[in-house]
Amino acid sequence: MNEKSKFQKDLEQLATKRILASILIGCLFFCAAIVVISTADQYLKKQRHLDAVASTFRETYDSIADYLTGKDNTELFINNASKNVSSDELQYLLSRFNLDAPVGIHLLITNAQDELTFSSFSKEDLNLHRLEFNRLALKNAKKNSPHLYSTVYYFSGDTSEYVIVYPLFRAQEYVGSVSAYLKEGDWGRSFLKYQYDTIITASNSNIIYCSNTSLLSEHTINKYRPDGKHVYQWINGNRYLTGTRYLEEPGIYIYSYIYSPVNYSYMLIGTVIIFGLGIIWAFLFFRLLQMMASKTSESVQKLVKEIRIIRKGSPNHVIVLNTGDEIEEIADQINKMVANINELNQKNLDLLQINNRMEMQNLQAQINPHFIYNTLENIRYLIVVNAQKADALIEHFTHILRYSINNTKHSVTLQEDMEYIEDYLFIQKTRFGKRFEYEIDIAPECERIVIPKLLMQPLIENSLKYGFKKKANISVSIRGWIKDHYMFLQIADDGPGQPRIILESIRNLLRSNEINTVHNGLQNINRRVILEYGQESGLSIESEEGEYFIVTLKLWIGGQF
Repeated sequence: MNEKSKFQKDLEQLATKRILASILIGCLFFCAAIVVISTADQYLKKQRHLDAVASTFRETYDSIADYLTGKDNTELFINNASKNVSSDELQYLLSRFNLDAPVGIHLLITNAQDELTFSSFSKEDLNLHRLEFNRLALKNAKKNSPHLYSTVYYFSGDTSEYVIVYPLFRAQEYVGSVSAYLKEGDWGRSFLKYQYDTIITASNSNIIYCSNTSLLSEHTINKYRPDGKHVYQWINGNRYLTGTRYLEEPGIYIYSYIYSPVNYSYMLIGTVIIFGLGIIWAFLFFRLLQMMASKTSESVQKLVKEIRIIRKGSPNHVIVLNTGDEIEEIADQINKMVANINELNQKNLDLLQINNRMEMQNLQAQINPHFIYNTLENIRYLIVVNAQKADALIEHFTHILRYSINNTKHSVTLQEDMEYIEDYLFIQKTRFGKRFEYEIDIAPECERIVIPKLLMQPLIENSLKYGFKKKANISVSIRGWIKDHYMFLQIADDGPGQPRIILESIRNLLRSNEINTVHNGLQNINRRVILEYGQESGLSIESEEGEYFIVTLKLWIGGQF
């Protein structure tokens, strides 16, 4: 049997510690997950129960509200209060409503003097206590007018009635009220389908409905004030998960009680099983670890051997491993990394060549005899006819010479480069006069962005050079803006443009890596932008023959913005 290497021993030791820690944490997490899932399930049950009870109550309340406030029904109530309609018609209307209503109602109608004009109660139920209560309810309803007013009627025993009062008006004059007393026994049928206990109260804690009277304190009379400090409550030796829901418009509280017993024996058995399984898993993982460590150690040794070949001067060497594990993936990633390094080196060489060509082009632009001759001719002419304008032209020309001759700075802010471009445009404007117009619209946030020096000047020069060949008047627009961590610089002219065939050839040239001597200016700018700012950056061209020619530079500025 081969002796284990130090790497294999260290790997086994480290992995063993981490596996044991992971199993322990996993067991604890599993236990916690069970508790969380159980709690979440209880919470969802509570919310679903509250939602269902609230929906049922809302449905009942809305149906009665619609019945009381319906235009046709209201007219009958008013006529009854004015003694213009018989009680039989109202009784029929009420019976038809109660036939389909989730909770039946009794009606009391009074006139403007709070005198009773209609009652659906029996003589036994229509006692002095109810009449006095109804009078007080009407008084409060008038204060709440024109809205519905609700309260709870309680006389004796353990039952109560939810009351909804609607004041009646005709031509803004109070003519009476209609009161709906919800039948307490019907609530049970509405909530019978729900398996959990429910208590519904008014805002003053008066009980509207209670599914289980054992939940109530012996010291309360038709009142319920819950213990709002605890989610779980012990009542009569039973543990309940509680929840509360407030319905603002009716002004009622809904309390949910879900029986949630604590079974410590189940919790203990579950914990023992989980940790027992953890011990078994630890043993199995340890045996598996030994085999994995041995295989990993062998794979690592093969990888180190291949890397040494690359270090000894074979950068193009490809590592080939068929170990079937993560080490093989590492080898593949190393191959990709080496390839990326080689590609980056090639890009740096390309960039160096392009920079050299760009510096040569800039130098040529700096000493362009044609531009200098034309500018000096303009100065000589203006000295005679307009000395002040000649002085301004000399100042701008001096700025251009100083900026172009300075070779110490290869990168400048857009603001600095635009100052040079504005000097250049001023000279061209002075030369061509009304034949040349330009517009600059650079967003303020673009001015601080660093760009290669003289990046846009060749593009503007092309617009003038090719534009005046076929057109007498040229207009150039220079725009700059930032969008999605990119800065866009656009030079557009209304010159002769390019035919579609030539435009496509230029676009193909920009996408090509081959060096071209015809349109190398555009190609060099595009290549330099891509190398410095990434593959998503670059130069794009739009043109319509006889209409316009637009060049747009897209620069990634995520690191500057």
